Amino acid sequence: MGGELAKIGYVGDGPNTFEEFPISAHFEVHVEQAIDLEKAGKPVCWVEGWQGMTWYEVIFHGEDGHANTYPITGDSAYDTNGYTTTTNIQSGPWGACNIHSKTKVVFWLMHKEAQGLEDMGTKIVQKIKGIAALYGLEYDLERQIHLLPGDFWPEAIDSVRRACGDKGIGSRTGTGHGSTMTRLKCPTAMVFVRGKDGISHCAKEWSDKEDCTEGALVLGKAVLNFDELLKEKAAKAA
Repeated sequence: MGGELAKIGYVGDGPNTFEEFPISAHFEVHVEQAIDLEKAGKPVCWVEGWQGMTWYEVIFHGEDGHANTYPITGDSAYDTNGYTTTTNIQSGPWGACNIHSKTKVVFWLMHKEAQGLEDMGTKIVQKIKGIAALYGLEYDLERQIHLLPGDFWPEAIDSVRRACGDKGIGSRTGTGHGSTMTRLKCPTAMVFVRGKDGISHCAKEWSDKEDCTEGALVLGKAVLNFDELLKEKAAKAA
């Protein structure tokens, strides 16, 4: 990533790695992207961890043909205890009445348990192989992202929990954030702010300004709580 940023002049002149610019902790505030807070009637929550996520890209290679004169039969159903979403389908060469010889499908698998995520991946890879064999297709399959479920740092979570007080609840995120990466480097936790109907990443995403205010206050208090923890550790070490 650093090399690509350098190519377009976006690295800058200052320190830009944890090694060059170490930090004591990382706290992030984000819209919830779920409805737990709405159901609880609370404006904020401390985020304890995340569910597992896997991102696959599969490209099927077949033959061009005419859609109206080439009947295709067959159906598949996928039953899991997790979640899956197809995020991208691209076919080519483009044609309104043609069967395309190349189709790329990108999809996510999500599960709260590591073994469940692995089982989903195994099952859907078997499905892909079966579909390819059934229709005489070649395919390329790549698992581009694989993030097992996990937890944020306990002392950072506790700093957020105490900052929320009785205005918050504990919850888990259904997706990844910058914080799922910073937790590899330093104590990390997240604050969620209530969002209307759990909608995010579109124009309908909405949080009341009063809830945003509470989120900002919790973020600030969490940092101060963690500062106190660092002072206590420094005093004991001395």
